[in-house]
Amino acid sequence: MSLRNIPKVGIFSLSSCEGCIVEILALEEEFLDILSMIHVSDCRVLGIKDEDGEIDVAFVEGAVMSPWDEAKIKKIRERSKILVAIGDCAVSGGRYMFRDFGLEEIDKKLPRMGKYKAHPLSKYVKVDYCVPGCPIIKEEFKRLLKDILIKRKPLIPHNDVCSECPRYYNCLIDEGKPCLGPITMGGCGAYCPSRSRECVGCRGLYEDANVKALIEVFRKKGIRIPTHLVKLLEVSQSE
Repeated sequence: MSLRNIPKVGIFSLSSCEGCIVEILALEEEFLDILSMIHVSDCRVLGIKDEDGEIDVAFVEGAVMSPWDEAKIKKIRERSKILVAIGDCAVSGGRYMFRDFGLEEIDKKLPRMGKYKAHPLSKYVKVDYCVPGCPIIKEEFKRLLKDILIKRKPLIPHNDVCSECPRYYNCLIDEGKPCLGPITMGGCGAYCPSRSRECVGCRGLYEDANVKALIEVFRKKGIRIPTHLVKLLEVSQSE
């Protein structure tokens, strides 16, 4: 296959920890196989930078938090045929970024030059596909990329995390933990609950989520409503 026929793919970061890109690299040998099918035109972590020319697919992680981020994502959109938001920061503006927590003590010792609010990519540009999660599930990224390359419509999970969870007889909620698996979109293989960590909802609400019922269960069991549930609802209502 000639170079001109190989799809050009860019992997970009805005304001983020770049954890989602680390997950992509964690595919290891599988990532090398993917590289044989594409031409990576942009990827800061790999030391590849080409700010000119059209891109077939752009994967973007990170939230828009500054004028520089806004200008960058708009330029990426102009260059790209398909734009994919990867990770919770890009998809929702980041429910779990450090900006959500008390930074008063840090500000006293290391004042920030500016305080910016985080926004999802979709506030500024058209997003064609999303890979949710904090961080993303590397297998889901691989599956989506392959679907795009063979021009097959990517599948979107329509189930909750609980339907994928192996803890059927020892539910974390029964143990008194504020697991959000019953209202969170699946597709992660119940990654956190299967490791005895409660789901925090980083993939967003699934379409039939009954939030009121879950809150009532928490109250009956004496489980404190987690603050990240409030953020999850706020983001979902703004979408």
